[in-house]
Amino acid sequence: MGVQDWILAAMTGFIIGWIANALTKSRYSFIVNMFVGIFGAILLNYFIHIIAIYPERFFLTLQTSAIGSSALLLLFHLTRALEKTKKRL
Repeated sequence: MGVQDWILAAMTGFIIGWIANALTKSRYSFIVNMFVGIFGAILLNYFIHIIAIYPERFFLTLQTSAIGSSALLLLFHLTRALEKTKKRL
């Protein structure tokens, strides 16, 4: 995974995190959504490049970054919503 892939993954995760923050209007801070988005994008790209499923290409890295950050943000917000409902019970 080259430096360009790291930067592209981080930028994609940042944008997806920003969109998630705007859509959810949750009590979580902007920084937390950014961190989770960036971490998800880089993590999935890292695993995909380790097992060498596809060669390094711009659009494939962009797509993998969007999927990774979206999935991790969705998981993060779902677990927070479940915690909130458990506290009410």
